[in-house]
Amino acid sequence: MKTIIIHSQDLSLAQRLSLSLKGELEQRKKHFRIHTSNNFNLTHLRELNKVDLNLISETFNFSEVKLLVSDMDSTLITIETINEIAKVAGMSNEVTEITEQAMLGNLEFTESFKKRVSILNGVNISLFETVFDNHLQLSPGVPELIKSFKSLGIKSAIVSGGLVYFAERLKSQLGLDTFQANNVEINNNCLTGKVLGKVIDASEKANYIYELCELYQLETDQVIAIGDGANDLEMMKIAGISVAYRAKPVLEEKCDIVINYSGLDSVLNFFDYDS
Repeated sequence: MKTIIIHSQDLSLAQRLSLSLKGELEQRKKHFRIHTSNNFNLTHLRELNKVDLNLISETFNFSEVKLLVSDMDSTLITIETINEIAKVAGMSNEVTEITEQAMLGNLEFTESFKKRVSILNGVNISLFETVFDNHLQLSPGVPELIKSFKSLGIKSAIVSGGLVYFAERLKSQLGLDTFQANNVEINNNCLTGKVLGKVIDASEKANYIYELCELYQLETDQVIAIGDGANDLEMMKIAGISVAYRAKPVLEEKCDIVINYSGLDSVLNFFDYDS
């Protein structure tokens, strides 16, 4: 017997899916569950019904989760911040293309990041504030997810291949516990085009989970990781539960949970938060 979560409150959709799977339908406060012994193709069902469907693991205990580690750009927020800086500065095309190829896994991340920063040489850092205040939006369900995780005693962290400025402000805005992101050189309030220290690539994201687990005295199985691109692959491998949020195919096919239609707060359905 398998249990599918339908991340939706659409009763007619739930009844139709339950009927097609010859399953038993269970209604929760904010979602439905189908218990079925039938075989099915989850990817096909998602695409056919335009709804998020996920299997509940028979072996993983969500009550053991104690740490959320999330990517920032196109995950907690709807934009790629470095692309937005480039747009405001009037030099978007090349930067945006490099970002897209890196997220698809077609370019090595560290070199792609250094290349994008070098293109921004001379850009005034006042544009950071402009982007944060006027262009940055939280992804749907983010405040609800963080607030609920706090109530469940789950710590939260950002690990980003983007810039410290945005990760730090987002940490403060959401009341997160900690963050890690990239430092860039600034001279006379302008970017010099140089990166300071290590670039937060896929392996550094995984390392950050190990560091936080040591800090908080947790096992990696107690971590839930959320991301959208190839740079998140390595941390997904070591986290207890991995979530692909509106993700590139290279990441989506490797994750335990796939969210493409609903908000990030739909992750709470796994915690019986709304049962």
